[in-house]
Amino acid sequence: MINSPFAVLSFLAAPAILTNACTLLALGTSNRLARAADRARASAQDIIKASNPDDPIVRLHRIDFQQATRRAQMLVDALRRFYFAAGCFALGTSVALVGAFLDYFDIRTVDRITQVGTILAAVAGVGGLVHGTWILLRETRIALSVLADHHAAITQWQATHTQPSIPPTI
Repeated sequence: MINSPFAVLSFLAAPAILTNACTLLALGTSNRLARAADRARASAQDIIKASNPDDPIVRLHRIDFQQATRRAQMLVDALRRFYFAAGCFALGTSVALVGAFLDYFDIRTVDRITQVGTILAAVAGVGGLVHGTWILLRETRIALSVLADHHAAITQWQATHTQPSIPPTI
């Protein structure tokens, strides 16, 4: 297997899987970013339309707007990490292929350079992938916190307001 010029292709599966993971995380993160931006826009419109800026509902919209913009910034940071990681895995794969090609033709002058380059690119890619995922976890906590705040506000509002009684229809 070592003498085969195609042996290196069997080692390209890991970078391909990691690159795929990065792009899937980037796709999901892009969708989350779009939802956070929509949420910020909707909250901004509700704040602008409000007649009483001291209303508790308006205060809830202000907090929602702030959290949505914070989440959007975090999601952009996560996207940067995922794109960086995907680029690192592509770079590492390319450097490994060049090294394998040169090794096949017994050109060993850059052998160590390609090995070190491949390892550095892979380590940087894994670092970007892990850091981007960590950012997503933090962003998810904020999203869940906002939902809990909304639930508490609605529960409080329901406790202070009576439901209109609607007579049953026959």
